Amino acid sequence: MRLALIHNARSRKNLRNGSVFAAEAAAFLGENFVPSDSREGTTEHVRQLYERGINTIAIDGGDGTVSTALTAIARAYPPDRLPDIVVLASGNTNLIAGDVGFGLRGREALQRLRQDVPLRSGMRTPIRLSWPGSDRLPVLGLFGGCSGYARAVRIAHSPTILRFAPHDLAVGITLLSTVVSLLFRSSRRKWLSGDELRIETGGHVYDGRSFMFLTTGLARLSHRIWPFWDAEPNVEGLRYLDVSAYPESLARATMALLCGRAPRWLRLHPDYVSGRTDDMLLRTESDFVLDGEVFTALPNGLIRLERAPAFRFLHA
Repeated sequence: MRLALIHNARSRKNLRNGSVFAAEAAAFLGENFVPSDSREGTTEHVRQLYERGINTIAIDGGDGTVSTALTAIARAYPPDRLPDIVVLASGNTNLIAGDVGFGLRGREALQRLRQDVPLRSGMRTPIRLSWPGSDRLPVLGLFGGCSGYARAVRIAHSPTILRFAPHDLAVGITLLSTVVSLLFRSSRRKWLSGDELRIETGGHVYDGRSFMFLTTGLARLSHRIWPFWDAEPNVEGLRYLDVSAYPESLARATMALLCGRAPRWLRLHPDYVSGRTDDMLLRTESDFVLDGEVFTALPNGLIRLERAPAFRFLHA
């Protein structure tokens, strides 16, 4: 193992107690200790890691840091020579670490990685988000969505929510904030009417208004929340869910999905469409949120979601 560390000193847990660990890691790793920066800055650092033959990269931060790091790695490494990934949960939201996290962080994580012992691993396929017809560079992430989800993320990012919400409940709180907004007449119609959304995938076209659209490359979310199901057995790819505007039985469906259940009535209901895909083209005026970062819609409204090369994540 030739190890490097991408460290986000601004992440919540690292702000509290990460300075000592950062100094230790920098002393141990030398030039292979990389401070998390912009995607462009991190990409330049990661190119140097590739040139030095680094085959394992630990990411010390939250979901946004993981997204930045995976994007930089995909830009710098050939698809058939991607490094193993170690996620150390240190961020405001650690949804990714809840599925593929290392299980340790700080000095304890480095000590385990230094030991010559086998580690468990799992493969995950990130989402490659791009904007056809623009010069905006693609980014990688593992959980995203638009329409009502983008609207709810702005609520979940408010100082009140961030101060009181447990870190790994970000998605649950986001979905619940949507339901709460429906209790108030002033916001109910705006939320239920959703956004125009055209979806093209697998030769099918879904064209209408969407209350909420979600997609992920993860295999599980925190606290048994799982708003997806496999419409077709033995099909791989990114999971997605589209909920139509003014959906029937929304409260009932939300409670089932927050508990990780998709009963037969839900799977058959035309207002709730879930499946898997390798490639999906969206047209919408909604912003798109990927791993907590909000990307504003472009004038042409086009968004492409593709299955990126798979990464191997290591677990203690």
